[in-house]
Amino acid sequence: MGESFTWTGVLHAGIASFLQAPIVKPKAEDLKAVGATHAIYGFPFDHTTLTRPGSSHGPRAVRDASSQYLPYHFDFDLDISEYITLVDCGDVRAIPGSAAKTFAAVESDLEEIYKAGAVPIVVGGEHSTTIPGAAALARASEGPLGLVMFDTHIDTAPEMGGETLTHAAPITRTLENEKYSSQNTVIIGMHGPANPREERQWVEEHGVRMYTMDEVTDRGIKDVTREAMERAWDGTTGVYLTVDLDCLDASYVPGTCCPEPGGLTGRELLQALRIVGEIGYTAFDIAEVAPQYDLGGITARMGCRIILDLLASRIKATKME
Repeated sequence: MGESFTWTGVLHAGIASFLQAPIVKPKAEDLKAVGATHAIYGFPFDHTTLTRPGSSHGPRAVRDASSQYLPYHFDFDLDISEYITLVDCGDVRAIPGSAAKTFAAVESDLEEIYKAGAVPIVVGGEHSTTIPGAAALARASEGPLGLVMFDTHIDTAPEMGGETLTHAAPITRTLENEKYSSQNTVIIGMHGPANPREERQWVEEHGVRMYTMDEVTDRGIKDVTREAMERAWDGTTGVYLTVDLDCLDASYVPGTCCPEPGGLTGRELLQALRIVGEIGYTAFDIAEVAPQYDLGGITARMGCRIILDLLASRIKATKME
């Protein structure tokens, strides 16, 4: 990317792909042809959102915000473009009103990305993105898998009004897949009066480990994240990470569908993700950027930082191995 990226990028030149990455169709042969190692993939879908809609605009907002960043990450003293080949595979061709058909399209596209040997980075969209995202990883993996979720909400609803494919069910639906085990599933950051008792009971009955905000406050985010990652990787061959932006205190992410006071600080989340990158992940998604409610685009910028920090921390860790 070099010098031309540095100056033309901050001037918002060109098509708004993520970090000015080349646009490549989610086809294995096309991805292999350019040597892609990581692929941005958008999930502009919010048709099951219970509270404030708008996260379907999240992928575009995150791409736009990325024009204000460089591939060089000061904190890690490295340029990610020197170590990975990042491409942008565009967005799923969402089917309005049909979660099932849209999720099937996501799985199909992600399967092509995995066939090319690339790591998918799914940008939502509502938090149901994890359902097809985790399912696609299961199809691409031979061994058992772990799941780590940062979220204010438990997201273990068995159903909502009879519908099972919803933004409140990423944990529930993922654990129906035999590749995932509740013993290797952890949730970090839940708190507040927007979590139904039934979902808490579901977690307790199935043995999913919850790290509440009270526990994070008492123990510290670094200690909690290390323990959570060790649990997710215990006996597994891969880990799927999902970050719902509403895990952060509402003051840090006003542009999300269900902002809550009392969550993680921005710095705490970035500290946690550094540890996630050090220990390792197989694929990840970010969810619930809703730019209509944002102030100055700060939520979309946080979405960018999550992606860039995860990439840079993982590169740093593998350089030292």
